[in-house]
Amino acid sequence: MNKVVAIVLVLVLALSAFAGCGEKPAEEQVGMTWSNWSGAEKGSVEAFDSMISTWNTTAEVNDQVTQINWPWGDTTTQLALRSQGSEQYDVAQIDIRMLPALAEAGVLADLTPLFGSDYFTANYPAGSIDVGQYNGTQYGVPWTIAPVGMISNPQILAEAGVDFDIVTIADFEKACELVKTNHPDNKDSNKGNDIIPYAVMNKEAGTAAPDFMAWLWTFGAEIFDDEGNVTIDSPEAVKCLEWFQTLSTNGYTQEAMGRNDARTLYKEGRVAFYDDALMSKGSITNDAFGSIEEYAQPMVRPVLKAGDESKALAWGHLLVVINRSEKKEDAKAFIEHLNSKEVSMNYFKSNGMLPAKKDNLADPAVASDYWSKSWTPILDGGRVAETAGLKEAAYNKVIADQLQALLSGTSASDVATAMKKGLENA
Repeated sequence: MNKVVAIVLVLVLALSAFAGCGEKPAEEQVGMTWSNWSGAEKGSVEAFDSMISTWNTTAEVNDQVTQINWPWGDTTTQLALRSQGSEQYDVAQIDIRMLPALAEAGVLADLTPLFGSDYFTANYPAGSIDVGQYNGTQYGVPWTIAPVGMISNPQILAEAGVDFDIVTIADFEKACELVKTNHPDNKDSNKGNDIIPYAVMNKEAGTAAPDFMAWLWTFGAEIFDDEGNVTIDSPEAVKCLEWFQTLSTNGYTQEAMGRNDARTLYKEGRVAFYDDALMSKGSITNDAFGSIEEYAQPMVRPVLKAGDESKALAWGHLLVVINRSEKKEDAKAFIEHLNSKEVSMNYFKSNGMLPAKKDNLADPAVASDYWSKSWTPILDGGRVAETAGLKEAAYNKVIADQLQALLSGTSASDVATAMKKGLENA
């Protein structure tokens, strides 16, 4: 059992013991509950009210949905605690990073018997299905999934002489080299605003570690094996670390780069490549450069060799059914309502949240939107961060600290050894 999950399981058991004190006998359930955090956020209140009202308008009295809100950061604890008591709980919105702990703790229902064995493959992209699974069991229905991908600046690349498709890491390195040595702004010593080939995250643990993870997977490396053992010192990981170090020594990256720093520099036209999510559009839009398709192109991450599957750090939200719910069939119907064409398109149009179902992704509203459509090829490579869970912050700090050591000149093999020791002791 992964150490992160084991700790959360202990927490859940402790919480359930506490919750059992003085509980009232369970009453007959009327209606359903939907717990979430987005429904209380300013930009989503209207959309969530519509989701519920359109359901309740036609639902029987016994199937009316009531919304329960709490902050995002309280979701795992609240679901773990309340699922052990007698309070009514049926459907919940969760972040994909919350899934492993909640599944291991027995909070979530297995959805394959409920939805059918072919439902997910028939309706959702492969990458979106995978992020709703834990140990081979489907616990989450994809709701809005948009992995962190790479964004390139076609204007900068053209000005640097990059006239080829970027498919492999070798292509990516060549493009970075051309930007570094051949872009007019970098060739002119009188200009102080040089173009950064790759604004890689290396300042904040919360972005540096997860973004680096996607490169680890690209090289065939893993942080943990299936038994939870740390494998960050594998030959594949060392090779990735060596490559990551060369990005710095070749001058393709810049020190002390955070996500907001990269967005600001990208918006100023000073970055050729960086990593970000679909929701970054508003942060990098600059009308001075023309339409966004002229200067921002979401792209799949380069692969080690042609034919490999591109990797991406998954981001998104799932809909789950609480395991002890007495209304699982009704919960299924409500989830299908939330992922219906009408509801999904309304949510997409109101705040840009990319729908999850294949037919909704193919809807003209999505297909005609350059930015959203460009993100759909990235979906299949999405994968949940290996550090996700109760100790996510501690794990990410270990990785980020050692990446700093790597960029300061420590050898890749020594960094890998230090990462392994740090993760085992976190």
